[in-house]
Amino acid sequence: MIGIVTFNRDTFTNPTLYGIIEALGKKGVQVMLFNNNRDSKIPAEFKHVFYADVPNGLIFPRRPNKLLHYLRVFWSMFFVIKKNKIKHLIAVDPAGLVLTGRIKMFNKNLNIHYCSFEIFFQSEIAADAALVKLKKEESKYSKIISSIIIQDEIRKEFLIKENGIKHFNNWFLIPVYPIINKNYQGKKYKKTDFGLQQSDTVYVHTGSVAEWSGINQIIDTIENGLPPNQYILIHSKAKFHPENPVFIKLNALKVQGKNVIVHDDVFEDYNDYLSFLSCFDYGIVMYVPDTGIFTGMNIKEIGLSSGKFSAFLSQNMPVLLSPCRSYLSILADYKIGELITPEKNLAFHILNGSLKKIDAANCTKFFEERLMASHIVDQFLSQLLNH
Repeated sequence: MIGIVTFNRDTFTNPTLYGIIEALGKKGVQVMLFNNNRDSKIPAEFKHVFYADVPNGLIFPRRPNKLLHYLRVFWSMFFVIKKNKIKHLIAVDPAGLVLTGRIKMFNKNLNIHYCSFEIFFQSEIAADAALVKLKKEESKYSKIISSIIIQDEIRKEFLIKENGIKHFNNWFLIPVYPIINKNYQGKKYKKTDFGLQQSDTVYVHTGSVAEWSGINQIIDTIENGLPPNQYILIHSKAKFHPENPVFIKLNALKVQGKNVIVHDDVFEDYNDYLSFLSCFDYGIVMYVPDTGIFTGMNIKEIGLSSGKFSAFLSQNMPVLLSPCRSYLSILADYKIGELITPEKNLAFHILNGSLKKIDAANCTKFFEERLMASHIVDQFLSQLLNH
């Protein structure tokens, strides 16, 4: 049995974790998921996955009754690990690593494998004492891990610098890649399902609808007018609140006759989501970093940790991209899209049809050569299980 320790809610929608859990199941290995977010139901296909409790947070409570409960749950993890003869724990993000590192202090035989999706940059957390303390512990426990999973070379470079990792070579570069069911029998979407003509050209923004995901620039582009039969579709990963100012603005633009489609249906099945994307033409992968802890450097150099990027490429959709280092490097080798820059902004590319000259076969080639990471997952698990 393998353990996964995470405080996050997205275990079964995180493509990397899903891929690891799926591969373990195929190998007949059970998984103990140490996580308290039970609203994330275990998928029906994962008969080999079980839940176990973790303490609520990393800070020891001051009230005696709460401290007693915290310690009881903390020690219960040891019994679960011992009972199930767990030798390997996959720790997810800084909080997961800190909790796992504390456990290893009492069980030297445990092997920790760090799965990093969010990087805490010291310059961005300096004003938050709790996060500074967490970062210090994360860096300490980074010295006792057996392997690290991260998305690409640039994010690896950042983690090495921010965590002070030296003389460590056991890295697995696994981009965030789509969970594709080759036997998918679900709905096949068409542009006509959204009041469009099949001949219309549609650019898709999907995921979070926020300033850091470029919504202001997208709205400006829509407001200034798109060419005839050219549309931008805004898909929010969560239902809009009726009083959400962005939702109100987008609806107002629609009433004015602007070429915008608003879609906020939640897809329960990831392959339904991919089918939805596949009926459109182009993807918008825009990130506008701010001063936030998770929306600063983490998105400025998001690279291959962007879920929407890999989703678009999996459907052979050319993309308009923020100018991060990873995308600059990719475009030098694969002609899969164009960069959004101050000189050539989103409106420029749409008005000039920049993506029309991109061959969709380039997207297929890139996806197969750079984003299909199942073989790297197999390499990671082979090393883990044979240790």
